[in-house]
Amino acid sequence: MIKHPINIVIADDNRFFCDALKDSLNFHEELNVIQTFNELNNLISFTSINNFDVLILDVNFNGKSSLDFLNEIKHNNNFKIIALTTLNNNYIKEKAIKNGVHFFVGKDENLENFKDVILNCYSTKKVKKNKTYFKIEIDNYKFTNRKLEILQALYQHSDKKEKELSAILNITESSLKSHKRELFEITLTKSTPELIKFGIQKGLIIT
Repeated sequence: MIKHPINIVIADDNRFFCDALKDSLNFHEELNVIQTFNELNNLISFTSINNFDVLILDVNFNGKSSLDFLNEIKHNNNFKIIALTTLNNNYIKEKAIKNGVHFFVGKDENLENFKDVILNCYSTKKVKKNKTYFKIEIDNYKFTNRKLEILQALYQHSDKKEKELSAILNITESSLKSHKRELFEITLTKSTPELIKFGIQKGLIIT
């Protein structure tokens, strides 16, 4: 039994979605949306000095992955995090849970069910860890974690030459070339731009 309203913060780069979700949640007496944010910097400033219960956080945030900012967002605070995204695949989900997210929800889910999601999240004491697999399968394409790391690095450091990128990844240049060839074979692509486009379309790269 919830004895007080659950204080909620919503952070999403879509202002209209924020407002719609806020109105939907505030309809329930158990829930209280105290603040919404459309900018990560403002969210980080708020979480550093305020206490609340649950953060609903968009994963794809103005071209950035909010999962990369979780240490700054949490500030060692104890609020629960529900991650939202349209890219509802196991790879993104595993990354979210690994980074301290408690629940992972597809943005296409019915907002009417969000109350139950929040209540379950608030009542859960431990983060449920997914089993980590050596290979991740998405749409019948199989990748190792290392391959996915290199795919993301190709996007994030697209301005770097192979020698510079291999140094960033701490591998040899020949090893990088070998990984790229294997990625081309796996994804049936023929160039780095095609490979990056594939990654974005399949939700392996968050733009």
